[in-house]
Amino acid sequence: MCKEIFKQNYRGRSVRNVHVSITNLQDDTTVQLDLFEDNSKQREIGYVMDSIRNRFGSRAIFRARSLTPEATSLKRSGLIGGHKA
Repeated sequence: MCKEIFKQNYRGRSVRNVHVSITNLQDDTTVQLDLFEDNSKQREIGYVMDSIRNRFGSRAIFRARSLTPEATSLKRSGLIGGHKA
């Protein structure tokens, strides 16, 4: 995926540094349990949202809280490493 993003955005200029970091990866079966709430519905919703994003792009579906003035996810979805893509 990193190579695809790089190829899409590379403009033939010198590249001084490329950094990719992935941490705390866990198997999908690992779940933080909550004694007071059943989060299985939220998990299912997450899977559906992921499949929609994979098919139609990252801006195809988002949570309503992303429309609040404090939200940054829609603005950041067009950025790579904090910069315009």
